[in-house]
This record gives sequence, structure tokens and C-alpha cells, in this order.
Amino acid sequence: MTSKHLIARFHFGFSPRLRASLSLWFTIGLSLGLSLWLGMGFAHAIEDPYAMVDPIDTQHIASYQRYIERCATCHVALPPAVLPTQTWQVLIHDSAHYGVTLPLMSHFDQRLILNYLQPYSYPSQSRSIPFRLKDSAYFGALHPDVELPEPLNLRSCLECHAGAGHQNYRATDHPA
Repeated sequence: MTSKHLIARFHFGFSPRLRASLSLWFTIGLSLGLSLWLGMGFAHAIEDPYAMVDPIDTQHIASYQRYIERCATCHVALPPAVLPTQTWQVLIHDSAHYGVTLPLMSHFDQRLILNYLQPYSYPSQSRSIPFRLKDSAYFGALHPDVELPEPLNLRSCLECHAGAGHQNYRATDHPA
């Protein structure tokens, strides 16, 4: 068999114009398919096994896990959105945590935890920075028309959010 016959077999007998058209559509289809596949992978937020208020983006998983390790061992880990960013910045750097002396946290751990807290919290619009849930406008905005228990503290979360001990704040037992 000659090379001319091999080339003819390779092109399956299609005309040059049809081959060009098929090649173009194949390239477009492949490009779109790859773009969609890669786009879904990059835009994918991790399925939050703990159901925090906001799904956690893949780039914040290690930070979230360190936050849980450091904070949820003593109390429920609050969703970042309930306190302003400035409050989190002070709390993470302060070893006298609400009257309890905490073991020193490395600068790396502080940065890692803030890497999770900052994008999911909001800057305070007030001059005063709230350090209690009852004083946080964000906490209030997340709980409209909810009669909150007195005194309001971290254990109060469990009254309405039975899964709060496992960082699940999406499901509530409180009537809306």
C-alpha cells in the first residue's frame, strides 16, 4: 500500500472542507468541555460536613480545620459572620480570652485561622467593636424576629441550633 493510500484512509474519504469543519467543531467542543469541567472544579465550594452558615471554599479548608481544632474544643465554634472582622482579629491575638488564659498560639496558627475568619465575616461599621453576641449587629441581623434567651452566651446557641456542638447552624429547632 502506498503512502497516498494511507493518507486517504486516515482522512476517511472526507473532503478537505468537511475535514476542516469537523476539526473546528471538535476543537470547539473539546475546549468548551474542558472549560466547563475545569470551571466546575475551581468554583466548587467544599460540601461543608459541619454545615456552617457559609459553604467553605477549598482554599480555606485547612484554616477552617485549625479554627475548629483551636476553638471548638472549649466551646461551640461560632460562624464567622456573627462577629465583625475586627473582633476576630482581636480575639485571635489575645491570650486572655474572656478571662481565660489560653495556651500561646503561634503566629502561623493565628494567620491560618484569620485566613478563614476574615472572608466570612464583615468589617464593623461602628466605632465600637462588639465582643459579646448580644452587642453584635451582625448576630442580630442573622436572628431577626427571634426571642433570644437571657443571658445570651455560647451555650445559648444549642437551644435553637441542636447541631451547634458539631458546627451545624443551618438546621434550627426554633420556630421562625
